[in-house]
Amino acid sequence: MSTLFRLLLVCLLLFTGPLLPLLPAAAQPKAAAPAVRILSAQAGLFGQPGDEAGPFRPGSQLPLRDGQTFGWMMALQTTQKRVRVREEITLPQEPRTWGDPEPDIKRKTSLDGRTATTEIWLEPRDGVIAHTWTVTQGDPKGTWVIKVWVDGQPERVFRFDAR
Repeated sequence: MSTLFRLLLVCLLLFTGPLLPLLPAAAQPKAAAPAVRILSAQAGLFGQPGDEAGPFRPGSQLPLRDGQTFGWMMALQTTQKRVRVREEITLPQEPRTWGDPEPDIKRKTSLDGRTATTEIWLEPRDGVIAHTWTVTQGDPKGTWVIKVWVDGQPERVFRFDAR
């Protein structure tokens, strides 16, 4: 590229850049649509204790029964085959265990042991993603909070009253 051409290009950018806000909206460059849009999000129970494949029941009451599966699900609008999910679950006190390590899931726990942060890739099925946890004996009573971020979208917060 010649020096003269570069100089002309720089001048063009310097002098027309500040004028972009004056252009009609149709003439201005459009921001790219987000790759993922969350259409709905809810938390609840999945089946009965030991029956993870059971029906999803939205709600915030979490019975502390060994084997009870709970979590969240979201309906998404996306063309991506996989979405990146970051999830933080915080309990009122440290549980006896955060469960066995899973090879496909990256998980860290906080220094006080009350929060587990999970990073995972999920594949939407018919536009829906979900993640579950299972109550184990000795899990603490109180308010459990799950925060979820999907591909840079604003966080979704779910609260459970565990009793």
